[in-house]
Amino acid sequence: MRGSLHALFCLLLLFPFSPAQEAPAPQVAAPGSTPAEQTTSPAKPRLKIGVALEGGGALGLAHVGVLQWFEDHHIPIDYLAGTSMGGLVGGLYATGKSPQQLRQLVEEQNWDVILGGAIPYEDLSFRRKEDKLAFPNSIVLGLRRGLVLPGGLNAGQQISLLIDRETLAYSGVQSFDDLPIPFRCVATDLVSGKQAVFKDGPLSTAMRATMAIPGLFSPIREGEHVYVDGGLVGNLPTDVVRAMGADIVIGVHLQTSPAEADKIQSLFAILGRSIDVVVAGNEIRGLAGADLVVNVGLQDFNSLDYPKSKEIIEKGSEAAAQKSRLLETYALDDAAWAQYMERRQSHRKSDIAVPQFVRVQGANPEAEKNIERFLQPQAGKPINTHQLEGLLTRLTGIGRYDTAGYQLTQQNGQDGLLVTMHEKLYAPPTLQLGFEVDGSESNDVDFTLATRLTFLDVAGYRSEWRTDFIFGNTYGIESELYRPFSPASKWFFAPHAAASSSAFKIYRKSDPLAEYRFNRSEIGSDIGYGFSRFSEVRFGYEVGTLDARLRLGTPEFSSISGRTGAARFRWLLDRTDDPVIPRRGVSAESNFQWYDTSPGQTDSFPVGDARVAYFQPITKPASLFVVGEGGTTFGSTSGYPQFFLGGSNRLSAYGTNELFGDQFYFFRVGYLHDLLTLPPLAGKKVYAIGAYEFGKMYGFPGASKFPNDVAIGILAETAVGPLVFGGSIGDSGHRKWFFQLGRVF
Repeated sequence: MRGSLHALFCLLLLFPFSPAQEAPAPQVAAPGSTPAEQTTSPAKPRLKIGVALEGGGALGLAHVGVLQWFEDHHIPIDYLAGTSMGGLVGGLYATGKSPQQLRQLVEEQNWDVILGGAIPYEDLSFRRKEDKLAFPNSIVLGLRRGLVLPGGLNAGQQISLLIDRETLAYSGVQSFDDLPIPFRCVATDLVSGKQAVFKDGPLSTAMRATMAIPGLFSPIREGEHVYVDGGLVGNLPTDVVRAMGADIVIGVHLQTSPAEADKIQSLFAILGRSIDVVVAGNEIRGLAGADLVVNVGLQDFNSLDYPKSKEIIEKGSEAAAQKSRLLETYALDDAAWAQYMERRQSHRKSDIAVPQFVRVQGANPEAEKNIERFLQPQAGKPINTHQLEGLLTRLTGIGRYDTAGYQLTQQNGQDGLLVTMHEKLYAPPTLQLGFEVDGSESNDVDFTLATRLTFLDVAGYRSEWRTDFIFGNTYGIESELYRPFSPASKWFFAPHAAASSSAFKIYRKSDPLAEYRFNRSEIGSDIGYGFSRFSEVRFGYEVGTLDARLRLGTPEFSSISGRTGAARFRWLLDRTDDPVIPRRGVSAESNFQWYDTSPGQTDSFPVGDARVAYFQPITKPASLFVVGEGGTTFGSTSGYPQFFLGGSNRLSAYGTNELFGDQFYFFRVGYLHDLLTLPPLAGKKVYAIGAYEFGKMYGFPGASKFPNDVAIGILAETAVGPLVFGGSIGDSGHRKWFFQLGRVF
């Protein structure tokens, strides 16, 4: 259908047979004509040319190439409108950016971050990092208005910051007719179900609304309106350009490959194709409203091919060149082009005022006051967009806000910085879901389901009440109240309590030896200091009970039952770039407990352990990692084993908890290689992983002098958590196949 329509339009343009189909050419004076002749036959005013740019994700980058060809051949654009990516490219071009600047901007972006949805891990607050580590998936539900999913996989923070940065100089422009090129962009109002055409107001809001792809980006809300991508109702807005006053309307159409029945099978494929059908229907109307169509052949690309931006942009230039015979009838001579560009330049704004104050809106009064205090150093000096955007991203990393944007404003004759916080409508409270499937033993797979319920500001600003519920191999509940000493304090106190019952299994190679049931309960409190979003230290004391009894098999250590009491110290550092599969950075953890009371022990004893992990990329798709850990009771007798080795990621070829004792070390050295990228709804990436592991449990009778193994596998970062399949071969006849859904590092 699309191909037939395109062919029909080409015929109409190449063989005009009625005035309705033929676009008049501009009237220019004939070479050699005299001034008298020109006086008697005055040149008619130049026809106004409008261009409509179609949406299409990465395919829309082809518009940059089309615009480049137009400029190179002096084709003026008097009116411009776009949808989705066409709206983004068109809006930036309308502000006076050249096609070369647009090309450079496209190539500089990390589109994986922009489209991935998650706030960069490094920018999360320390407690949100803990959430990501404990629940390594993207399943977060809101409870503010019942059980609700977020409005999109991506709140749109990174694309919003990009738009804010590039349109900052135009913060005070209300009418889009005042831009260097009069501009419109199209969104869909989900409340009315109709097309919404943005012609005034904040330019950044309009461009963000037209980019709000349903399901991928959260919608834009303004009063009673909810805006999403305009492609649903007007993907090629030629009617909008015509209404702006254009005499000649040129539509830039992005041609894709036809659908294939055998590829429309999965749920996501069916939903995606259904949207394509809706969009294709309104594209037909858009094509019918154009006087001339530039068809860009993009059959070899898809809407997520941002890494292929250079090739896609080149396709746009080639498509415009194919219509050169028609387009060049609208070209201006050098003098007229210089005059046209001078007029555009006169409307361009590049000066950015120095803000004398910072004002925050969109949050509750106390939060606004604290955020203004946090951002106050930005006043009185030129805006450093890189620094400012880093601060705003960290504010969204707290977990309360979807996005944070910025623009210039005026108040009492002074220039200022206006920061707009967009609170999550569905949260807090939040409910996170986690799954853990441990297939370390192929004949005995353990399953655990966990949820984390988090309330914010329950005991004052920045306080949190976090409760975990666990079901499966372990049943339990754990709750903690986190409260800073003051709203701006780095010191905090954290009372906590927990109770759990878990099955603890011991294997030798693949043979089950024993299963214990561990019943624990603790209550205590910590005082801590948060150095930054990367590091925290805690001191505290807790009391409780421990009951460890043999349920099946032969006893590997004595059953114990009684009260526990321990002072504890904990230090954490996390400077990695990802909570699930880090590629760069370092993490460290150190714990120390001094037990003054413990079952079966009359004397107090210490227990200490430490873990360090380092990740380093060596090429773009490959990285190395090193993990080292160890623990000791410092020569004291604890009465029961404190440390265990064996199972996934801790001597994988060995049986689960096969080695145990009171002192150990363990190292894991490995290699990660990026294989492919998963669809956005399915997850992130798939890797090949290989590792060499070795360790030692001191005092364990009959153990190998040097336990070690080599493990290889496939690791996928899915929407429900990291999934690994692999095998391992070790010393002393140890070998096994394994799989795991849950933690990897």
